[in-house]
Amino acid sequence: MIKQTRSGFFFRAAVSGLFCLFLVYPLTSTAQAAVEETPPPELSGDEAAPFDADAENEAPEAEAVDEEASGPPAIASDEIDRGLDPELRVSVSGYVDGLIAALRREHSLAAVSVAVVKDNELLMASGYGMADLAQGRPVHADETLFRIGSVSKTFTWTAVMMLAERGQLDLDADVNQYLTELQIRDAFREPVTLRHLMSHRAGFEDTLQLFAVRDDDPRSLGELLAAQQPKRVFAPGTRTSYSNWGSALAAHIVEEVAGVPYGEFLRDEMLLPLGMRSTTWTPPAEMPPELRQHLATGYKRDQGALGLQGYLQLGAYWPAGGMASTATDMARWMRFHLNGGTLDDVRLLDAASHAELWSRAFDDRPAGADVAHGFIDRPYRGLRTLGHAGGTAAFLTNMVLIPELDLGVYVSQNGAWNMAIMSLPDLVVDRLIGQPYVPLLGAEDDEDEAVGEIAELAGTYLNNRRVFSTFSALLGGLNLSILTPVGDDGFSVNLLGLPKLYRQVAGETDLYEAADGDRVAIIRDDAGKAVALADGMGVHTYERLNLRTHPGTLAALLGLSLLLAITRLLGAWRRFGKGRNRGFASWVAGSVGLLSALVVFVFFASVVYLVVSMLDFDLATMADNYPAPAMFYTHYAGWMVAGAALAMVFSLWPAWTQSNWGIFRRLHFTLFALVLALSALLLWQWRVIGAAVI
Repeated sequence: MIKQTRSGFFFRAAVSGLFCLFLVYPLTSTAQAAVEETPPPELSGDEAAPFDADAENEAPEAEAVDEEASGPPAIASDEIDRGLDPELRVSVSGYVDGLIAALRREHSLAAVSVAVVKDNELLMASGYGMADLAQGRPVHADETLFRIGSVSKTFTWTAVMMLAERGQLDLDADVNQYLTELQIRDAFREPVTLRHLMSHRAGFEDTLQLFAVRDDDPRSLGELLAAQQPKRVFAPGTRTSYSNWGSALAAHIVEEVAGVPYGEFLRDEMLLPLGMRSTTWTPPAEMPPELRQHLATGYKRDQGALGLQGYLQLGAYWPAGGMASTATDMARWMRFHLNGGTLDDVRLLDAASHAELWSRAFDDRPAGADVAHGFIDRPYRGLRTLGHAGGTAAFLTNMVLIPELDLGVYVSQNGAWNMAIMSLPDLVVDRLIGQPYVPLLGAEDDEDEAVGEIAELAGTYLNNRRVFSTFSALLGGLNLSILTPVGDDGFSVNLLGLPKLYRQVAGETDLYEAADGDRVAIIRDDAGKAVALADGMGVHTYERLNLRTHPGTLAALLGLSLLLAITRLLGAWRRFGKGRNRGFASWVAGSVGLLSALVVFVFFASVVYLVVSMLDFDLATMADNYPAPAMFYTHYAGWMVAGAALAMVFSLWPAWTQSNWGIFRRLHFTLFALVLALSALLLWQWRVIGAAVI
């Protein structure tokens, strides 16, 4: 869900290296499901979406589908050929076929589903590979369901704008006026609005609890939101920080105002009118067999081949990332938006409302990437692109719309270990506009010395999409990016993985672009000092760190404490039996020092256990394994460090005034006490202690 796909937060770091995010080519032959294949019969209106319209249920259950109509609908003949240039169709289809074949072989991708729309027509829709390797079930673009992750959010934002157009919602009003089951807590003397939520600028910290809700959890969306409200850590509008919780809150507001469960509104007001009869939010474990047989199986890398990957569970949080769809249904969704809110004579938004949906609420980086009322708004090769990406435990999806080209590209795969297909929309754009890829040339040796504004940007930055108020804040500290100036007009930074070189965009201030079109914008404070970066996705900002806020400072102090603990034990071993702790003060100080050294070893043992326990982290099983016991052990061990530090500080007086120690031993004891005290303060700052574990 973004996970952006796996998104960066501690688990992004743990899995990648989570969120952090493919080796053996499947022995089965590549099977492309061309749109001209004969599909199963189309579902009737009542069977269209596998949903139950029970208004008393927060997430309507899947309705049994008639056995004679067990598959998604066919691709209508008038959808696949309405006069597009045949050469264009052949060119794009052939290009995409080649790209997918290469990517599948290189990254061992089991299945990929693609749809491309152009000029309000379906240019191509194809399935590649096997939806299920064991069954030998091929992918069909109009039948096979892929879970689309956070692309689900585009439905929520569209629903919000529909209600705003009807006068039922005010995007600039305090959201609390629409909420009955919870209230957003006061902070910064400014309310949270729907426009803040739609821009991912409400200021909420990230929360991992959302991924720890089982699909069979009986709690409604409102109850979950009330029980797991994250802390507000930024003033509204000041920082972009992607929020799944905030998106789920918007879906809850839709159901509160509409007076029906969000799923019912989605089905009756959006999916059925648009003819998206295959799209569902029913979780895999609850799908009836006739629907489940169309869902692609999830895979992961395992022993040099592929193994089964479980599905992400979200419970009532499913509006933030739990929908599943086919390539052809998503083609209709793209055409609807490219048409400005209408499809096949069905209008859900008037032109003005849709234009507002695709406008930015904030103008602080107009030439960089940002969020246009929920849609990722990203400049690319002189064009404006809008859309969304999504990642779950078993799927990665990307949907990109380019209004100037009247083009939309959708791609999804049933594996989340490699993000190569996410660049497919950009590559299709490059093909259509004739834009070749040209790598950037690094600085010559005599240009290595950074000067001016570039030198000022050097430093370490931390993703603001993280937990701030609980133990998981420590884990968010793993998502660091180091910016290194290159020459006098560029820098290298690793915002989404490997370092990438960015050069200043001609005619722009504080805007830099990589060879692949990705852009990074610099955020400055009122005094003009660079304080943060905005990445090329538009949904993340990275805060600049200083010595106190850098997680490396805590790591260095803890490392030094371990060294001092080792030397303390070695000293105790060397002095054992020699009577050098004569006197009560010497004995007390010596005992405190020895016990503190042992506490440091206990803390490091708990950290090692925490790291080892996360090596096999699986987002699909988080509902059963979060919080991990190792998090509690490290939390308790952190309190032991704080207690040891306090005891060491109080023992400084007898160590210096009443003991018979030599000067070196006293200095060692003093340094150990200071390092432990500083470590305890930073453990508090990083919420290892002094905060709840979850």
